[in-house]
Amino acid sequence: MPHQGEIAALIAVVLWSSTAILFETVGKRTGPLQTNLMRLILACLFLGVTLLVQEGTFFPVAASREQKLWLGLSGVVGLALGDSAFFAALVILGARLSTLLLSLSPVFTTAFAWFFLGEHLSMTGLAGIAITFTGIFWVVNEASDEHHPRVKFKGILLGILAAIGQAGGVILAKYGFRTEIGALPATMLRMVPAALVMGIAAVVLRQVTPMKVYLTDRQAGLYVLIASILGPFLGVWLANVAVKYAEAGVAATLLAMVPVLLIPLVWIVRGHRPTIRAITGTLIAMAGVALIFLR
Repeated sequence: MPHQGEIAALIAVVLWSSTAILFETVGKRTGPLQTNLMRLILACLFLGVTLLVQEGTFFPVAASREQKLWLGLSGVVGLALGDSAFFAALVILGARLSTLLLSLSPVFTTAFAWFFLGEHLSMTGLAGIAITFTGIFWVVNEASDEHHPRVKFKGILLGILAAIGQAGGVILAKYGFRTEIGALPATMLRMVPAALVMGIAAVVLRQVTPMKVYLTDRQAGLYVLIASILGPFLGVWLANVAVKYAEAGVAATLLAMVPVLLIPLVWIVRGHRPTIRAITGTLIAMAGVALIFLR
């Protein structure tokens, strides 16, 4: 099938954009920690059943100790810590701004790869970083009556921490991929430790009882179920297909276009009409991301 990877990437972007809005809704009803924990539990269940059908095992026990260590750490940093910060930012800032801040992840990934992995940082990559920062700063610095300045600052900080966490997760995953392992088992090895850490956090912070809301609030339960299927399950799977069949730079650039698609989606779903500055700044930031990936 021609352009299989590119088509998969575009579908993944549509799914991720939709789940951002769904997770924002759920997070406001149940709380960021509960949303992330339930999402991880459901994703582990879906991935486990898929692994059982494909490979005859619910969990990739045959993976090496090194793979379990690095991919597990990747999941804790990226999916537990990073995504918890992202869901908190979603509740404060909404899907459009939070996802735009999350697009700083390629910037931090490039910087971490240069520092920890010795990867070359070209002038094109540096230009992409500068352009991305410029576009995002221009958007988030726009005056708005929607958020109190102190609350908005907290949301921006959480969005940046989410991007750092996602970037750290990518770098740690690279260590786990130094030996051959399939995308599906690797995803499972990241999801399970993340879910365990979030479960422990819920117990320590005495946030287990609020999880019962998913039994009483049917709409919240339905939304988190749909979002978990579309995002961490189908979306991640399609992203792996995109990376496999399309050129790496092209796939990564297409997958980073979620903030662009969220502009019309948020307008349609929430009725929040974007300003010219918001649209222009987002496009500038995405151009910077494209330069980073295509350097």
